[in-house]
Amino acid sequence: MRAVIWRWGHGLIAMSLVFGAAAAAPAAAPIEIRADLGLGGWVVPGRFVPLRVVVSASTEVRGLLEAVVPAAGHGTLTYTHALRVAPHGRQEIVFHVVLTDPRRPLVLRITSGGSEIARSTLPVGVSRVADGIVAALTREAAGLEFLAAAEGKRRAAYLTEAALPARWQAYDAVDLVVIHDLDARAVLPAQQEALVGWVAQGGRLLVIAHEALVIPPWLRPLLPADPTGSAARLPELPVPLARLVPDAGVEVIGDGALPLAVRGRFGRGLVEIWAFDPFSPAGRSWSGRIRQWQALLAAPRPESVATPALADELPQTRPLPGTTQVALALLSIAYIVVLRLVLRRWGASRGGWILVTAVAVVFASALYGFASGARTAARSIAQVSVIEVLPETQRARVTTYVSLLTPYGGSVTAYLSPDAAARPLGGGVLLVDESARAVTGSARGGQSALEVTEIISLDLRAEAVDASGTLQLVVTSAGPLPVDALLYRRRQIYPLGPGVLGARTVLDAARWAAVERPGILGTDLAARVGESLLARLAGLPDEFWLLGRFPKGRAAMRLSGGQAGLFAQMLVAPVRLR
Repeated sequence: MRAVIWRWGHGLIAMSLVFGAAAAAPAAAPIEIRADLGLGGWVVPGRFVPLRVVVSASTEVRGLLEAVVPAAGHGTLTYTHALRVAPHGRQEIVFHVVLTDPRRPLVLRITSGGSEIARSTLPVGVSRVADGIVAALTREAAGLEFLAAAEGKRRAAYLTEAALPARWQAYDAVDLVVIHDLDARAVLPAQQEALVGWVAQGGRLLVIAHEALVIPPWLRPLLPADPTGSAARLPELPVPLARLVPDAGVEVIGDGALPLAVRGRFGRGLVEIWAFDPFSPAGRSWSGRIRQWQALLAAPRPESVATPALADELPQTRPLPGTTQVALALLSIAYIVVLRLVLRRWGASRGGWILVTAVAVVFASALYGFASGARTAARSIAQVSVIEVLPETQRARVTTYVSLLTPYGGSVTAYLSPDAAARPLGGGVLLVDESARAVTGSARGGQSALEVTEIISLDLRAEAVDASGTLQLVVTSAGPLPVDALLYRRRQIYPLGPGVLGARTVLDAARWAAVERPGILGTDLAARVGESLLARLAGLPDEFWLLGRFPKGRAAMRLSGGQAGLFAQMLVAPVRLR
């Protein structure tokens, strides 16, 4: 008995030591999720804003990072990305999300094997909402305090080179980008292209000329003037002015011996360079700077030719093909015929019910399987793309409106091109897999249409030359030319026949026809979209446009088999008059 007690006592002591050591040992650090939403913490509802998420852990983590963003109504947008964190490592993932309801928080979670292993909630709140953002690349976070006191709700975001977006969609909520300090070595090529692409399609850029600023080669083509770097003082101004050498044809601001500012265009965007430094102590104390800020922020921004109204031209459903309907009818007839034969021959015999049941089960399974496959095959997409040429930039903005077709329920998955970003039109439930570039949605769930945008390389130029009162059209392109093209001018169209583009063409004044009736371009999807674009061009300030079907397919979204669904693609280019 004493031996048993002795053994049990030693066992209890050993177990207590083991549990004590386990309790004393430090617990494994949990998975940490840190997130930063917006530019400078500001968000503009309905616009793309960056969501930076950093995941760190003490042990290896493999799974899926999900960012659940509240959408219109009670819908949600879920952005996902594959996650792999090494032991004691970290991974940074940047989503470009669209937030419509800032009152509801974002939910970040990590799943592995279908189970949730970490979760974090990111509150937003209306205090972080802005009407627009002025993003300033400067070493000192000061100089834009006047925005808080001005009308509206623009807010300042002071950025470093590391915080510059790597995709132009992240500038979607920005009204103005200001470059005051710039370390060109710290700006990556993707960040350079993102800023240039955003300006080319209508963004506003302000560059502050001062002696310490070095203009890198990628930024120089955007500037309307060349800063020499040397400063001079004028008696009427309390701030020194850098010397600016304006380019030909740009707007010079200021009546003094030296320009105060120079304004020009890059593509459809506005670029201005200031000869004075509004961030310096003297500049911040000069009241005249406010007028310059207000004039620049009030400058009109160009409107896009493509609008969400084009989504109305897309079908919202898709009927089963005729062959599928015939096959279903034949299967149903065969079921009735076979079942009748079985009933007449074996229905009254002993055990006949087993054969009848077997026939019913076989045909029911066949009909269900065929119908299920037909329903899946009916899931598709319809899309229309508008390629807007950005003059003098060798770029174009592509806006695509996509309709998700799920007429018999379920969801459809389509894949985005590498640089495209999708924005939902309406509520519903949408899943965006950033790592696979896949979008999954359902029309029956309320999510019926998407807007997809991207910037592509395209060098196409169109000019109308007035030669002794006769207009001559000159179109040059390094790539394919549009087909079925026409010119638009003051609610009139001029059809261009095959082989006309690419050569100097004299425009016959008698061939201009008024746009006066529907169906003038045809009845297919591309023709209907073309007529919608003509109606849109009538309200834009540009006078002369080239419109046509683009022959090279650049579908924004494709199904798993590579198909683009019902697809139409139009090109619109402003025609320069000279």
